[in-house]
Amino acid sequence: MERIPLLQRHRRLAAAVALGVLAAAAPAWGQGRQPQAPGMCLGLPAQLGIAVGMLILTSVIHTLVTVIQAECTHRQRLDAWCAPRSRRRLLMILAMALLTALALWVEILLWALLYQGLGLFSGLEGSLYFSGITFTTVGYGDMTLPACWRLLSVAEAVNGVLMAGWSTAQLVYVVQRIITMRLEVEGRLPSPSRSQGGAPD
Repeated sequence: MERIPLLQRHRRLAAAVALGVLAAAAPAWGQGRQPQAPGMCLGLPAQLGIAVGMLILTSVIHTLVTVIQAECTHRQRLDAWCAPRSRRRLLMILAMALLTALALWVEILLWALLYQGLGLFSGLEGSLYFSGITFTTVGYGDMTLPACWRLLSVAEAVNGVLMAGWSTAQLVYVVQRIITMRLEVEGRLPSPSRSQGGAPD
């Protein structure tokens, strides 16, 4: 059975991510960079809705990255290229780590665009800084949201903890896969192709 290319198999998921990025960026483009007046706040249901929406969007991004990593580490051509040399296996781990980091940066950027679109920060730099320290749960405390918007910072912190754990699981899986390649090359672990050949009668 012929395998469908990765981009065709997951084009709907990629399209959903692209639409989510545009949806998060649209408020910032439409409202400019003027900070919002302190009295202008959304209610609790609206903030919870935003939090759930951002959680879904970041989960979609991480799902796409997870699928890409799983596909890359199980392609026969890529396995054949990585397996013989340790440098290539290390390069694969590095590439997957950078891909995971890129996903986290995109998610931080989406939260920053949300804050800027809501008028909570006047510039992208401050919004991105606050989003970064909140997403990573560093929380220096030098920048905070207005009192009526604090629920969003809690939502982003929860989102960040979840994505950090997910990212750790992704990288552990990649490293385990690379170690399996090494053991197969050294003959200390039977390769799938050999095991599928069938046992002698």
